[in-house]
Amino acid sequence: MYIYKYRRFDENSLNALKNNEIWFSRGVKFNDPFDCSLNVPITLMSITSIRKFINVNKNNSLLLELAKNNEDLIDFIVNQQIEKNREYIENNSIERTDLYPVYELVMASLSRAFICCFSQTATNSLLWSHYSNSHTGFCLRFKKDVLLNDLSLFDYGEVKYTNEPINLMEGLYDNSNPARNIIFTKDENWRYEQEFRLVHQDVARNNEDDYRVCKYSDESIDCIILGYNSSPECYQEIRKIINDKKIILKK
Repeated sequence: MYIYKYRRFDENSLNALKNNEIWFSRGVKFNDPFDCSLNVPITLMSITSIRKFINVNKNNSLLLELAKNNEDLIDFIVNQQIEKNREYIENNSIERTDLYPVYELVMASLSRAFICCFSQTATNSLLWSHYSNSHTGFCLRFKKDVLLNDLSLFDYGEVKYTNEPINLMEGLYDNSNPARNIIFTKDENWRYEQEFRLVHQDVARNNEDDYRVCKYSDESIDCIILGYNSSPECYQEIRKIINDKKIILKK
């Protein structure tokens, strides 16, 4: 199976190709809509998730201890919590809710992760337009299994697309990882990207620590596809770089 990396025809892309490098950027950079964007709705709670959270954590306080065998009291707590935060949730003001520390913890974890994004298609015109400067760039075809073996990764996988919000409370009472759910989930509107993401094993040490650069083997790439608006100069520069490598160059 292949995964694809769309590139502009510029000095940075050529240097990365020459040096067999791919760049991982931090999750905090996800605001760029065309580079590993975080485009999925997030919610902190639902009646179901709060009920489960209360049941799992019954011994955490006297009030929850009293609720252990009292369904009416559990319902009361759930409804009180929902009502207390409803205005902020409906207004999309997560930071005003009592559960904001949950959100902060998950987003802090996300912001320290280094992510590299690929596509599972090389034929989507929108991707060529967005990532390869209106078809003037090129697209690298990676052999997925070889690339994954070359890199030191914490996780990887296909992106899921949904219109349903991610419920951060879910991760507090089961084995799911809310940060992982966010990394590998995007809004349904982005399904055309057919995205595949890699998560580096390292995490950012401070706010200035923005990137990780990883090397891959010559065997990872077997083909480079030129955009239909690519110039003769683009062809010549790439041909020089891959001259001694077993890489197909085509348009």
